[in-house]
Amino acid sequence: MNKSVIPIEAYEREQAPPPLRISAAPFVWRDPATIPPRCWLFGGHYIRGYVTGTVAPGGMGKTSVVQTEALSMVTGRALLGIAPVLATLNAWIWNLEDPTEEVERRFAASVVHHGIDPAELAGKMFVNSGRDTPLVIARKVKDTITVAEPVVDALVAEIQANRIDVLIIDPFVSSHGLPENDNAAIDAAVKAWGRVAGRGNCSVELVHHSRKLNGDAISADSARGGSAFVDGCRAVRVINRMSDEEATRLGVDEARRFFFMLADKQNMAPPADKRDWYQLVSVPLANGDNVAAVDKWTPPNPFDDVTTDHLRRVQAMFAASDYRESEQSPEWGGYAVAKVLDLDAGNGRKASDRTGAQKAVRSKVKGILRTWQDNGAIITEMRQDAKRMDKLFYACGEPA
Repeated sequence: MNKSVIPIEAYEREQAPPPLRISAAPFVWRDPATIPPRCWLFGGHYIRGYVTGTVAPGGMGKTSVVQTEALSMVTGRALLGIAPVLATLNAWIWNLEDPTEEVERRFAASVVHHGIDPAELAGKMFVNSGRDTPLVIARKVKDTITVAEPVVDALVAEIQANRIDVLIIDPFVSSHGLPENDNAAIDAAVKAWGRVAGRGNCSVELVHHSRKLNGDAISADSARGGSAFVDGCRAVRVINRMSDEEATRLGVDEARRFFFMLADKQNMAPPADKRDWYQLVSVPLANGDNVAAVDKWTPPNPFDDVTTDHLRRVQAMFAASDYRESEQSPEWGGYAVAKVLDLDAGNGRKASDRTGAQKAVRSKVKGILRTWQDNGAIITEMRQDAKRMDKLFYACGEPA
């Protein structure tokens, strides 16, 4: 046997890297008072060191929302009803879809509408357009997913240089060149943004499109592409437009101008089911343009301007006359409520002929009747009508 020939098994052992050593770290109790708290920056959503996301269909107002939130952070003002945790923050928005002039128009509308002094933004607000400076953090060439580490390094350096607290990427899909339905690829992109957030010690917000759902409500699961986007974000909120049914109930004529935002995934906070409502308003600019801005909106309370005296008067009418529980009846009890409140509920009109205002009044009246029933102020009881048919009628409950 030729001794200069090394057996293949021995050769492979010599060339192989040393085995990887993995050590299990023993748990060491630490006084909770000494653990740094999570660093929330704004609205229980933006959090330093993590990636968060906002999901909505196109044209819903998500860009206007995050832009106004950024202005709120920079000025320290509760422009949308939410004040920043810190006095002021530095924010950087990178709009990857719109040209610079369109970004400027939107900012101008928000600044004018909310009465912001532009001097407040100097050195604190940073804005880039993807039309001028594209931003691609990851690509897939053939079967290889590549994260652009030089881009990550450059972003972190700029974040640190300008002390950026919040970086908003709008939209997420334009920040990568990956197949949207490839979960491994999207996971790599979201994790790359996570490294930016961690190394830059800032919050990274990714604005993302939803799938087309033909009018169905948007949830976090409606995010376009693979589920890795939602899985990789620490918090995801969704934006839905007001439905026609909600518009009727709330007395709104143009439902398309109103939308609500809801936290749909929260890994670091208790589940929230509170809807935050907003409206788009048209702002005239000095150049002749009318540009949309977003503002906080509070749904009307059915009991606005309703007093105990109104209840007493309705109870007296129910005691003196037969008022039906059915809204389809000409003797519907809601007409008594509308009369007392001096409102037009469209009595005598077909449902198809009622105006939007009359439909809103009927929704308000139904809400009042439900509440009075729940409180025991009015009740329903079975009686015979003029045709000796058993029907439900309103009656008095506990005296007001």
